[in-house]
Amino acid sequence: MEPRIIAYSHNMKVDLDDDYTLYEDGTVLHEYDRHRYPGGYNLKETLQAKNITDSAKERLLNASSQEDKELVKELLGL
Repeated sequence: MEPRIIAYSHNMKVDLDDDYTLYEDGTVLHEYDRHRYPGGYNLKETLQAKNITDSAKERLLNASSQEDKELVKELLGL
């Protein structure tokens, strides 16, 4: 069974996606576009919270529900 999503942050840089999904097991799915050329769209990588930027952590915290804020802080080390 897939872990529950506790925060999702959608962001665009011009027309390039930069999305983060935080799961209750602490994994983070980063879905992004690197560039507009072939092979640069719809890229995905699974990360641990310690490997994402502070700004991405803040985005996830801000995107989480009030009920999940403490868990998000704990998982992200904030």
